[in-house]
Amino acid sequence: MAVGPIYPKPVDDKDMNEDLKSEPPAYSASTSEDPPAYSPPSSFTINGQSLSVPLVTIQQLKSHLRLLRAFKELRTVVEEGKDARLPENVRALEAPPRWGWFVGLAVERFQRWAQTVQLGPLDEWVQHELPPIDVLMVWHAYTLNPSWYAEDCLRLPIAATLQALNDRLLTAIVAVGDIGSYKASETRKISWAEMTSTPFDPLDAAAQMAYHDVDCAQCLACVSVPYITSDGTGYAQHKFAFTCPACGFAISKESLAVLKFARDVAVNHRDPAEREKSPYGIYLAGTLRTSTNPKDEAIAQIIKDIIHRKADFSQPPAATKEQWVKAIVKQTECSMLKVLATLNVAMQSNRRRVRRMLSAYTDDRPFSIDLVGAVVRQCSFVDKMHHFGWTEPGYFDDKEDEVVLIHAIARYHGFLDLMSSSITSFFVPTLDIDLAWHTHQMMTKTYQNDCAQYCKRYIDHDDKVEENHLATSFDITCRAWEQRFEVPYMHCGCPLPGDTIGQRLTRLKRRLSNASNTSNGLIPPHRADALSATHASEHNSVLVPDHKLLTESQRKKRAEKVRKRRERDEKNVREGKMDESALRRGRDHDAAFLYPVPFYAYTPVGGCVAYGGIGAGGLGGGFASCAVGAGVGGCASGGCGGGGCGGGGGCGGGGGCGGGGGCGGGGS
Repeated sequence: MAVGPIYPKPVDDKDMNEDLKSEPPAYSASTSEDPPAYSPPSSFTINGQSLSVPLVTIQQLKSHLRLLRAFKELRTVVEEGKDARLPENVRALEAPPRWGWFVGLAVERFQRWAQTVQLGPLDEWVQHELPPIDVLMVWHAYTLNPSWYAEDCLRLPIAATLQALNDRLLTAIVAVGDIGSYKASETRKISWAEMTSTPFDPLDAAAQMAYHDVDCAQCLACVSVPYITSDGTGYAQHKFAFTCPACGFAISKESLAVLKFARDVAVNHRDPAEREKSPYGIYLAGTLRTSTNPKDEAIAQIIKDIIHRKADFSQPPAATKEQWVKAIVKQTECSMLKVLATLNVAMQSNRRRVRRMLSAYTDDRPFSIDLVGAVVRQCSFVDKMHHFGWTEPGYFDDKEDEVVLIHAIARYHGFLDLMSSSITSFFVPTLDIDLAWHTHQMMTKTYQNDCAQYCKRYIDHDDKVEENHLATSFDITCRAWEQRFEVPYMHCGCPLPGDTIGQRLTRLKRRLSNASNTSNGLIPPHRADALSATHASEHNSVLVPDHKLLTESQRKKRAEKVRKRRERDEKNVREGKMDESALRRGRDHDAAFLYPVPFYAYTPVGGCVAYGGIGAGGLGGGFASCAVGAGVGGCASGGCGGGGCGGGGGCGGGGGCGGGGGCGGGGS
C-alpha cells in the first residue's frame, strides 16, 4: 500500500554547516533481515506544495531510456570503426577521437536542421520533421543545459523554432515508441536531404561530410576547412589550424571565438532596426537570463552599454557593422585573453558574469555551449544506464520492475524540494535522480514552468563542474538530504567510513525506526540496480589542468581511503560484522570522482573539452570555469576548484561519500 505524501523537514543552513564538522551519516547497508516491501508515496511535496501527479512519468522515463539505448548503439558502431562508410583516415583513428569527429558532424547536421525545421501537430511532425538519431543526440544534450538552451531559444534566430517546439523532443520520442527501430519514410529521407544537403542516415552522411565552412577573422572571407587532417589540424581535431587563402591569416578556434564575440558586440542594441530584426539577439550571450527572470533586458542593456564604452569595443565613427567587427578583432589582437582582460576591467564588480558570458564564445557555432563536449560528457551517464541493464528492451515491462523507476521519480521530487530549501547550495544528484531530472529537462517549456511554480526560480543543470568542487558539493548534498528527510541519500554499497559497522548500523536502524513513514518513498526497493542507482552522478565531473596537481592529489587521497575502507570492509565480512552483499555492491562500481572526463585547458581561464585528441568545440568550457548549476541560478561559490579544490569527495573518498567528513551514505 502506498504511504502518504512526503513532508520534508526544513533544512537549516547553519545546522548543516555545523553538521559538516561532525561524523558523516551512516551508510544504508543491508542486514540479514528481510527488507520491507517498497511503498511509493501517494503524492509529492516540493517547497510546501503538494502534487498528486508526478512531474515525470514512468512512460517518459522508459522512452528516455530507449533513446539512450539508441545513442549507445550508434556510439558502439562508430567506435568499433568497422563500417565501410567511415572514411579511411577516420577508421585509422582510435575509438575516442573517432567518436569525437562523428559528434562534430552531428552538431553540423543539428545546426542545419534547426535552421529549417517546421512546426506542426505531433503525429505529422514525427512523420515529416523528426531528425535522425545523431541529431536527436545533440538536441538531447543541448536540453540538458537548460539555462543556456532557454536563453538561446530566446536570443538566437536559429533557435526560434526550437523554442516554439516546446516539449517536442520528449513527446516525439514517446510517440515513436522504440526510437531504435524507427525507420524514416522515403519521402522523409528526400525532404531531409533537401533541407540539410546530407543523407538521412548518419553514417551515410559521415561518408560525405569532409569540409566545414568558417570565416576568417581578419578579412571575413568564407573558407572551407577539412574536418580531419593527417597532422591533427582539422576542424574536428584538437590542434585546429588553417591559413586563410585570401589574406594569409592563421585561422584557429580562438580566432573563430573572437570573431563570434565581435559580431555580437557589433550589434547596436539601441538601434530600432536591429531590435526589429531580432528583439533579444541584440544582447550578448549569458546576459539576458537569470534564475528568477527569463528576460532581464535591463541588465542585458547595462552590460552592453558598459562594453560599448570601452575603446576596444566601441564603434568607430561612421563605421559600417563589418568595419566595426574588424576593428574589434584588431583591437583585441584576436585574443580571448585580451577580451577577458578588457571585460574584467570594465565589469570589475561582476567578473563571474564575465566568465559565464565568455564561456559562450568558444568557436564559430551560434550556440552558447560546446555541443560536441556536451554530447561527449553524456556518454558516461549512458554507459551507467546500460550497465544497470535499464536500457535493455523489456527491462521494465513487469510491474515489479517498475518500482525502480517509481523510486527514482520519488527521489527526484525530493531533490527538487531540497534545492528549493537552500538557494545558496550546489547540490549533486545521484544516477537515479539524474535520469528523472534529464527526462524533465527534455520537456523544455514544462520544465521552465514547473521550476517557476514549485521552486520559485529556474533550476539550472550544469553538465561541466570541476571534479573537487563536485565531490565536496556531493558531501553537502548527502548531509542536507538526511537532515531534511531523515533517510540516507546513498545506498549503493560504497566503502563504509567511521567507527564500527555495528555502531553505524545501530544508529541507522534507530533513525529509520524513529523516522516518519512519510519518508518511506525515498527508501529504495531492495534490488541491486535500485541500490546502485543511488551512486553519485558524475558525468559532469571534469579535470581542469589549471588545478591539475591539486586535483590529482585530492583524487589520490580519495583513492587511498577507498582502498583502506575496502580492506576494512573485507575484514568485517570475514568477522561477520558486515553483510557480504553490501561489500559486493561496493565492488561492482567505481568510487565516485576518481575518473573524470578530461577538460583540457586552452588558456589559464579557458578550456577545450577534447576526446582522445578530437577537439570538442573550441575553447570548450571556455571562460566558465565556475560551476553554474542546480540550486544556484548563477555561478556556484568558489568557481572551478575555488572552494571545491581541496575539498573531499567521492564515494568513500577523502571527505567524500562515506569518507571522513563525507556523505550520508558512508557507504555519483
